Amino acid sequence: MDFISNQNPQIQEMLQALGISDVTELFQAIPAHLRLPRPSEEDGLSESEGMRLMEKLAAKNSYPQFDNYLGAGAYEHHVSPLVGAICSKSEFLTAYTPYQAEASQGLLQITFEFQSAICALTGLDVANASLYDGASACAEAMLMALRCRNERTKVIVPDSLHPHYRAVIEQYLTSHKIKVEKNFHFDENSAAVIVQYPNFFGRIEDVKSVFAQAKAAGALCILVANPLVYGLFSSAADLGADIAVGDGQPFGLPLQYGGPYVGYMACKQELVRQMPGRIVGETVDTEGKRGFVLTLQAREQHIRREKATSNICTNQALAALACLIGITWYGKQGLPKLALTNYQRAHYLCDNLKKIKGLKEGGNEPFFNEFVMIWDRPLDKVLKHFRAHGIEPGLDLSRFYPLKNHLLVAVTEAKTKEQLDRYIRVAQECQA
Repeated sequence: MDFISNQNPQIQEMLQALGISDVTELFQAIPAHLRLPRPSEEDGLSESEGMRLMEKLAAKNSYPQFDNYLGAGAYEHHVSPLVGAICSKSEFLTAYTPYQAEASQGLLQITFEFQSAICALTGLDVANASLYDGASACAEAMLMALRCRNERTKVIVPDSLHPHYRAVIEQYLTSHKIKVEKNFHFDENSAAVIVQYPNFFGRIEDVKSVFAQAKAAGALCILVANPLVYGLFSSAADLGADIAVGDGQPFGLPLQYGGPYVGYMACKQELVRQMPGRIVGETVDTEGKRGFVLTLQAREQHIRREKATSNICTNQALAALACLIGITWYGKQGLPKLALTNYQRAHYLCDNLKKIKGLKEGGNEPFFNEFVMIWDRPLDKVLKHFRAHGIEPGLDLSRFYPLKNHLLVAVTEAKTKEQLDRYIRVAQECQA
């Protein structure tokens, strides 16, 4: 949308039509203490002053000096320089919604390839052109399932799902008369169940068994997964999922303060008409040449509002491209090796921490990338000790659950054995 600033004659004409004398009258509903004063001509900084201010603020950021073991949905992975080099090409950086297929074949093709990669990872039939992030993908999948089971009034959202994902789902469902339950109890009113793989605590639950129970009751099965897990464990299709969602951040997207990331969604063919957003399809032109077009654009910009499957206004094209480059960079042989490296390094740290007196592992199911370590002393003292040694040791789970001294620790291929051994030494010193 273009923006044209109005000059004083236009402003006065509009004020007269509205019957008011000043623009500030338009904002009287906003409490005075929340309104910022109009900037004067003397306000602001020169470019050089602004740069110095930014440098001063950036100097306060001590994160690069720390070894980071935080995870919980955003993971530190190696990002190949290839990702930035390709994403920085002007035809990708400046690309917008590809309404004119004849002028957007490159963008449409990479989006099609992204969809193909997601289908290959999940084992499902069709994927869309991406969603905002993992949380919104979960909520959109739940709405999609409710459209498919519109006579049912209950969904299952367990506590083991990421708390942020649960919060977004509940927010999406506030305007629907839908009951949200936590336990895996299925009946004729159950529309859908969503299971995280691995769950928020890094554990691999018996997803296949849960999905079998859900299908017996006629409910749809949604799997939300770290896509890297598919390199080592069963695919969404093998587990019996009808819909698979998640965040593509582990492939090609750095931490960058939580976003922008890219949500993915795949489903079985019979559900495709209820999939939100848009899908890029492959076709041939009048000369028989291969081409790509937007298809099944079931969103408000394209069809009647009451027929729309979502209010998603665009997709994460550039982030999806970065994710696609990351996936293809590793390839069929590299992805299992990358997943195995993450698995082994996380287990190396966990196994050695369990040998320290006063530490024990939380849970006994298989885990991937993350695990919970329970300390016999207050976590605030543990965190203080680690941070004094330049290590952010993990996430205090009391932030989300009534769990005392439980630390969620994430380990990826970005951590060397030397770093892991250093973590172990600091933990030993903390417990001494």
